[in-house]
Amino acid sequence: MNRLLLFLIFICNIFLVVAQHSQDEQLAVQYYQQGEYEKAKAIFKPLFDKKPDTYIYTYYYPVLLYLEDYKELEKVVKTLQKAFPTMRRYDVDLGYVYERQGDLNKALKEYDAAIKNLPAQEVAYRDLHYAFLGKSKRDYAIDVLLKGRKVLQNPKLFTKELVYVYSDLKNTDKIFEEAFNLVKDGDVTQLAEAQTIIQNLIVEDEEQTNYLLLKTALQKEIQKYPNNLEFVYLLYWAYQLNKEYADAFLIAKSLDKRSKGDGQIIMELASNAAQNRDYETAKEALEFIIAKGEASPFYTAAKFQLLDVKYLQLSSVYPIKILEAKHLEQEFKKLIEEYGITKGTSEWIRKYAHLLAFYVNKPAEAIDILNTAIANADIRDPKQKALYKVDLADILLFSGNIWDATLLYSQVDKDFPNDTIGQNAKYKNAKLAFYIGEFAWAKSQLNILRATTSKLIANDAMQFTLLISDNEEEEDDEEEEIEEENENIAYYGLFGNDLKKNIGLLYYARADFLLFQNNDEKALKYLDSIAIVAPVSKLNDVVLFTKAKIFTRQKKYLEAAALYQRICDIYANGLLGDDAIFYLGDLYEYYLKDISRAMECYQKLMKDYPGSLFVVDARKRFRTLRGDF
Repeated sequence: MNRLLLFLIFICNIFLVVAQHSQDEQLAVQYYQQGEYEKAKAIFKPLFDKKPDTYIYTYYYPVLLYLEDYKELEKVVKTLQKAFPTMRRYDVDLGYVYERQGDLNKALKEYDAAIKNLPAQEVAYRDLHYAFLGKSKRDYAIDVLLKGRKVLQNPKLFTKELVYVYSDLKNTDKIFEEAFNLVKDGDVTQLAEAQTIIQNLIVEDEEQTNYLLLKTALQKEIQKYPNNLEFVYLLYWAYQLNKEYADAFLIAKSLDKRSKGDGQIIMELASNAAQNRDYETAKEALEFIIAKGEASPFYTAAKFQLLDVKYLQLSSVYPIKILEAKHLEQEFKKLIEEYGITKGTSEWIRKYAHLLAFYVNKPAEAIDILNTAIANADIRDPKQKALYKVDLADILLFSGNIWDATLLYSQVDKDFPNDTIGQNAKYKNAKLAFYIGEFAWAKSQLNILRATTSKLIANDAMQFTLLISDNEEEEDDEEEEIEEENENIAYYGLFGNDLKKNIGLLYYARADFLLFQNNDEKALKYLDSIAIVAPVSKLNDVVLFTKAKIFTRQKKYLEAAALYQRICDIYANGLLGDDAIFYLGDLYEYYLKDISRAMECYQKLMKDYPGSLFVVDARKRFRTLRGDF
């Protein structure tokens, strides 16, 4: 029993000593963190003398360094050198002690010895490089890593570490050299890593100095290693990163030829160029594929995609170029005659009909095309017929045939109440009601749509509901007389709406309908008149936003940007705050070519409007601009 009691007492004493040491260490660390170095030293010294471990050393070394107690420092470092003879970091610590005392020769000897005596292990070189970095000895850190590559016979080792040091030194050439080194041997698996290194240099380089250096450097590498396609791919990627699709197309043709490709890279470039609204390059790339003939696996896809690009280009500007619209009409007609009215061509039939009605002033022909398509639609695919019906309703509304348009919208809504097609038809029907001034009925439909599964439709419905609710006049409001110019909106009375009320909202509805008809100039007149006929309305931000979209179509990009910015400044907390900042970013990205400002807008949207529907798209665009693809 006595032996057991003595053993228990011995164990308890050990725990007490350990606990006391732990408390002392915590107190010393606390003094260190508070800058009370003398108090920290008083506790650390006996602890280290008794137990010279690396944890205490981590704090004790900088304490002594701050107090300039070099004699004690030298003793402490040499103690750990003796305890861990293969750890060369302590050589660096000792050299730094000598350097702080002014003995540079002794310091350099320690630094050189540390590098010379390193074991041939990757971890040892990495550890010593960190030790030199900790003392701001970047040149030594670089020497260590380069020696490690040589000794370990791996020229790609320590790339990330070297890039970090070169970045600290702002040595752009060396960073490019490291990126190129990864793919110098044609290793395609290292291409993504090389891109990551490069993108950090060029994405936020507003003056594009680094981008110009990159192009020059890559062109030299291509000349130096003409058989290495990875350098060509890097240049191709860099051109696209900077949205220089015409230059990228030249590279893509070269890559397609050299790799004996089937045109896939050309198709991808055409798609990227079109998405980024470089329609000319997209068309040129698609025409290149078509010129290869039917032997190309992308021949048919390129023909249809070319029509898409031309259609997008035509509809993106105002006023519409009539001659281009008529030429495109003939191209659509020829393609549909060649491939027929089938399920596979339904998308282009719909665009052809829209082109005829909205851009070439041939609504009757458009209606005939869609009626034929409806009659020939695959009975096994009722959604196809529904899509045709919605397009037909759009054209009827465009032509002023309100009753037939609302009937078709209602049919599709009834047939597909729980599908996006039906919900879109209901939304269009509500817009029709809005156009003709039936605000109460429009709101009743929009309120139903606010609960739909489609976030986009639900959000649009909510915005339109609030637009109407915020601007409808109360029943007892004083009625305003309608001026003579209001005869243009006389048909708003079709559903019995009282034209002596809601004048501001009626003017906006008229402007919105004119935009639907591509009559931008007349729409602007109504928008400008709202401030006169309804000076106290809450439509200011909506008017600014709508005018900004019109100015963008008219290529008045600076005017559009100013209006979006005004919304951001004055109505940031309003319904269109997130819309305005997103479209402002869109302007900077695609039209004003200010990538930095575009990224700022997308970043602000993600930060200030985390619940916005635009967040997903903004994040994707931000990452793309940053080079994360």
